[in-house]
Amino acid sequence: MSFSDMVVGKNGLLVELRCHNSFNEKIYTDIINYLRKHLSEWKSTGIMPVSDAVAVFNLIDALSGGSRFWSEEVELQVEDAVLEIQEMIGSLEE
Repeated sequence: MSFSDMVVGKNGLLVELRCHNSFNEKIYTDIINYLRKHLSEWKSTGIMPVSDAVAVFNLIDALSGGSRFWSEEVELQVEDAVLEIQEMIGSLEE
């Protein structure tokens, strides 16, 4: 599964959140593992593939927006996720 599919694909994290109001831990772990695997490369080259950048922007945007339909547990998972992803992406500037 491509990174974009993990985020916005028909079985992606954002679809689970929007359609099922659930936070899929496995998909989220796959997303974080992908980011960790590629961060040092992106940082050293100064280049992030457009498809990955768009997926990250969509992910941060959707997670930051929240939803009134999420349970308190899902809200907390999403809040933690967006902070972790923002921190990882922010490390590209260091």
